[in-house]
Amino acid sequence: MKKWVLGLTVVLLIMGIAGYTALRPLWANKVYDGVSVDGVQVGGVSREEMSQLLTVWQNRQQNKNITLYYGDTRFYVEPKSIDFAIDIDATIEEAWNFGRRGTLWERLQNIRTASEQGYRIPVRIRYNDNKLSYLLDQWRETIDQPSRNAALSVLTGAIVPQEPGRQLEIEAVRPLIVQALRSPEAISLPLPVKSLEPEITVADINQTGIRELLATYTTKFDAKEANRSANIKLSARRINGQIIYPGRTFSFNEIVGPREKNQGFKEALEIVDGEFVPGIGGGVCQVSSTLYNAVLMANMEITERFNHSKPLGYVPIGRDATVAYGVLDFKFTNTSNGPVMIMAEVEKDTLVVGLFGQNHPQEAVEVVSVDRQVIPPAVIKKQDNELYLGETKVDKQGKPGYEVTTIRVVKLDGKEVKREVLAKDRYLPDNTIVKIGTKLPPFAQQSSSQ
Repeated sequence: MKKWVLGLTVVLLIMGIAGYTALRPLWANKVYDGVSVDGVQVGGVSREEMSQLLTVWQNRQQNKNITLYYGDTRFYVEPKSIDFAIDIDATIEEAWNFGRRGTLWERLQNIRTASEQGYRIPVRIRYNDNKLSYLLDQWRETIDQPSRNAALSVLTGAIVPQEPGRQLEIEAVRPLIVQALRSPEAISLPLPVKSLEPEITVADINQTGIRELLATYTTKFDAKEANRSANIKLSARRINGQIIYPGRTFSFNEIVGPREKNQGFKEALEIVDGEFVPGIGGGVCQVSSTLYNAVLMANMEITERFNHSKPLGYVPIGRDATVAYGVLDFKFTNTSNGPVMIMAEVEKDTLVVGLFGQNHPQEAVEVVSVDRQVIPPAVIKKQDNELYLGETKVDKQGKPGYEVTTIRVVKLDGKEVKREVLAKDRYLPDNTIVKIGTKLPPFAQQSSSQ
């Protein structure tokens, strides 16, 4: 009997020791063995020690450059420039809780797996997304190049071959940068850039038989205004080479697309509510207006067109066509018997837009403005306490507005065959602003104080 009791006692003691040994890790006051945070081993350390390790890791990451490249061009991200930091508290919490949640069996299994195979926890990071977006926009300006359709040159008459474009895939770049921010190693990665194929090729032009120049129109711009010039070139490139078949309607907005930064457009002055203000895509209306005049001279049907609220310097009054994506469009319909192609070329400070076709009647087209009425500017008086009583100052010199009717006259073999009213437009004047003094002169101030 005593031997049996002694034997049972020994068995229970062994089981107790084994159970304690198996369960002992559950009460450890440190991160479980085998746990790492993106390459930083934190197993067997306390919360305070892990905080120190992550702080050192953060400092090292903040002072390394991330390199991405496209061809021979290198782009760099300085982590500090985008406010990169580790969310140390959240990372510690996740590492600490590993093996401390779930059922007893799940906890023991997780602890054993980490000890034998290791367990990696991704570091929690933070960065300023607005600053990163600004950086990526700069890269895009360097890399992006719209495709160019094959087209006939109005300057030479020859076919200008198509060219593929390219576009930085912004949404694919972000995870690459996040990956590099987490990596303890220095990383150099290729940038994801997709090819943009042109819509119109030399073969397309040859197939249509388009060769005859129907009409052209030329406008000038200030090439020193870099952003406005860039918008003119971009929108001209997008309409260049477009082929419109008989009976089809061309939409400027549909082809040029939304005027947004991520589409390559820049900030430049544009007219909004009768005032010149900075806006994305300023200058695009010069392209639509130049195209409008070429279309008029080619005797095509105008389907949709709106005038600006103010007169412009690059086309005569009544000959402009304003556009605003999703609101105001310029459209025309090909009323000829064959396909026509738009050509748009920029040379220094000159924009030339032409229409090519085939077997077009030798018509003489004249566009004239009639019934032109001048709208004098109003004088707006504003009080100014910086000017003395009786003093006035012209703060802004006004400009007249106009009302004008534009007509198109078509002649064939010297005889008038069509006369049509294109539009009756009204352009608002710029009012004159006059400041009126309200400030008392010094002697009047002394008299009033006595």
